[in-house]
This record gives sequence, structure tokens and C-alpha cells, in this order.
Amino acid sequence: TFYRKYAFGKDGAKLAEQLDWLRAQQDRLPLCDILRSEEADGCCWYDMVYNPQAVGMFRYLHSNPVEKSRAILRAVLATLEDKLYKPTAVPADAEKIEKYIETKVDGNLKKLHEDRMLRELMSYDTLRINGVEYKNLPALDWMFDHDRLRNLFAKDPVGMIHGDLTIENIICRTDNDSWYLIDPNTGNLHESPFLDYGKLLQSLHGGYEFMMMTPRCTVQENHIDFQLTRSAAYDTLFEAVCDDLRARCGAAGLHSILAHELIHWLRLMPYKLNKDKKRAPMFYAGLVMVANDLNTWENEGKFDEKARTDRR
Repeated sequence: TFYRKYAFGKDGAKLAEQLDWLRAQQDRLPLCDILRSEEADGCCWYDMVYNPQAVGMFRYLHSNPVEKSRAILRAVLATLEDKLYKPTAVPADAEKIEKYIETKVDGNLKKLHEDRMLRELMSYDTLRINGVEYKNLPALDWMFDHDRLRNLFAKDPVGMIHGDLTIENIICRTDNDSWYLIDPNTGNLHESPFLDYGKLLQSLHGGYEFMMMTPRCTVQENHIDFQLTRSAAYDTLFEAVCDDLRARCGAAGLHSILAHELIHWLRLMPYKLNKDKKRAPMFYAGLVMVANDLNTWENEGKFDEKARTDRR
């Protein structure tokens, strides 16, 4: 028994890049065991070893004490830091940061404005998401100011990254609490570990996995409603991971990481508009809620190290 991943055309070429990354990093990191693979005629596939004791961290988190998941996440981040990020570290590239902002921020905002449904939603000053009022994205457009983003990202560490470090891409062994990674994503332009951390927060902060399990949403004028469940385990682990990231990267680093999480939500939208049109407003709501959180935390001085020290 095994898992097979396969794709065709452009998706096949992307999967071939993923396969190359897995092969190149197999001596550095705990990764999925690949049994066999093939790239031919516009198709790429590979088979991964199946183990009944191996489950995604989402399932592991909700069937074990939260502290066990926190310990695994600490081990994942420490291993990535020591085995991948530091050995491949290079100076930050201002041109790549500029391209990242142009492509991942401006390019995706343009696609949002080009979609009729989202253009109508974005015409309102506020949205009511599940009965709660939020500032709409255009009211927070200062978050995407180029000078602001350049300043935030200028001090990001740079090096080879996994690129899609979601909760579901961390596989845990229930028999011995070990772990390994699957499904890297290449071609991120600004290759900073902070993008990996932002992906992790897209899970724990934004609740991406819970949205994926929500079958439908309704939209009426500026109201977006859907049944969003979120576990106490996610809340607890989110707070713990933020504390760990602040200790690892500092307050300014955490600020940058959360900005990258926001951009991850922005990058998700064109895909959802293309592949999952009926539920796209729900993911737009996720983008808006994360943007509002970041706005609130900035106003509260959450990323001001001096203010935090004074409060203590």
C-alpha cells in the first residue's frame, strides 16, 4: 500500500520541481520515503511509503495533548533552522523582495479587483462576517504599501525553505511521536524562513484547515456567513507558536511573519476563484479577518519591543 501523487501539464512540471527538492534535501531533513517515480509525456508521479501510524498534524493535534504537538513543532522549526535555513543562508536580495511585492501582492490584488463578485464585496467599507463587523480590505490598503513592506522584509533571513509548511504537511508518527515533512513548494521569489512560519500561522491563526472542511457559505450584500468551527487546541497552539517565534525572531520578526501570512491568504485567492468559486467568499473573509487582526495588533503595539518591555 502506498500514496501516489501525480499531475499533468503545468501541474506536472510543478510536481517534478517538488520531487527534485525532496531528492535534494533527503539527507538534510526527515522527509517522506519515495518508493519510485516517473516523469514522462507531460506527467509526473511518485509513490510515498504508507504507514498506518503516520497522520497529518491536524489529526495528531486533535487526538493528543497540545504539549506533544508543541514539542513536535519546536523540533520541526529547530531542525529546519539547523539543517536547512542556516546552511543555505544568503544575503537578502532587494530586487527579489521588489519582485515578491510586485508579483505576490500587487499581482494578486489586481486579480481580486478583476473578479466581479469580489469587486462587489470590496465596494463596501465594512463586511459582516458571521455577524461580526470587520474593516474591508480596501480600508486596510495601507498594509500593502510598498515602502512599508520593503521595510518589514528588509531584515528577513533568506535561505532555502520548504515553502508550504502547513499543519497538514507535517506528518506525525503516533507510535513514537517522530515526524517528517511532505509537499514542499518551490519558486517563492523571496525565499525566507519567515514564509514557512507564515504558512504555519495560516493554519493555526487563519484556521485554513477548518475552512477546507466547511462545505458552503452565503453572501448577501456585505454579509458573508459560513459555519466555521475552530478548536481550542488550535488557539492554544497558535499562542504557543507565536511565543516561540517571538523568542526566535524578535518582535519585528513576528511582525514580518504575520505580514507574510497575510500575503499567503492573498496568494490563495486567485486559485480559489478559479477552482472553488462558490466558496471563494469564505476564503476572502479569512483574508479580511487576518488583516483586521494584524491591524489591531499593530495599533496595540504588539510588535513594539520597547512597549512590550515597559508593560512587563
